[in-house]
Amino acid sequence: MENILINIGIYVTYVLIFVSLLALLFFSLKFILTNIKKSKAALIGVVALVIIFAISYLISPVDDVRAEIWEKTATDPGLSKMIGSGLYITYFCFIGVIGVTIYAAISKFVK
Repeated sequence: MENILINIGIYVTYVLIFVSLLALLFFSLKFILTNIKKSKAALIGVVALVIIFAISYLISPVDDVRAEIWEKTATDPGLSKMIGSGLYITYFCFIGVIGVTIYAAISKFVK
């Protein structure tokens, strides 16, 4: 009986998370479409992240890991490429944050 209640609770949680994600997407898109000028900066940020993802996915190698490791860890070349692109995304974002921090410090010092 206890397991049935836990399972029902988990399914209710999944449904609530799904409904909240749908509401989030709906109201976000509604705001973006009704206030295009206000959401311009956010759209530029989203496009920049998509470009960073595309570049990191394209430069991520597939053949950098031996086949024995793929078998040992139960992964495949596609997953290895996604992991590599995730690492490249992290590197690009870290370098970007450092660059913005240095720019802000220098521009504050010059003023």
